[in-house]
Amino acid sequence: MKEERKRARTWAKDNIPEFGIKIIIDNFPVEELSFYRSDVKSITGKSHEDAAYLFSQISILPELLKEAVYMGSSPDYGSHNEVCFWHYFYFTMNKRSSYFNIMETKKGEFRIYSVSDEKGFDKYKIKNKV
Repeated sequence: MKEERKRARTWAKDNIPEFGIKIIIDNFPVEELSFYRSDVKSITGKSHEDAAYLFSQISILPELLKEAVYMGSSPDYGSHNEVCFWHYFYFTMNKRSSYFNIMETKKGEFRIYSVSDEKGFDKYKIKNKV
């Protein structure tokens, strides 16, 4: 898995400009997603039961988010200074349930914070369900 993580981070360094890229998502409530090298580092730094496969899909995560189902949101209660809301999306990856955890910053920017598996996602944290 170390090699897959390294490949994903190398891909980000080679393909994402220093100041990130903007991707049109248009998946309620996210219209535009910012994608930074540091987001890839954050995603690859968290556990997932199918981490090697997830890391191999790093380049298409924004595309996967376009097809994901919006589940709802929760306010951030001060644990992350720059975040005002968390948004959650369900999708399948490699025939397994997975969840995008999207942060909405106080500047109005949406970014992928992590991708959780079924074991690592707490559905009860969603306060504003759709």
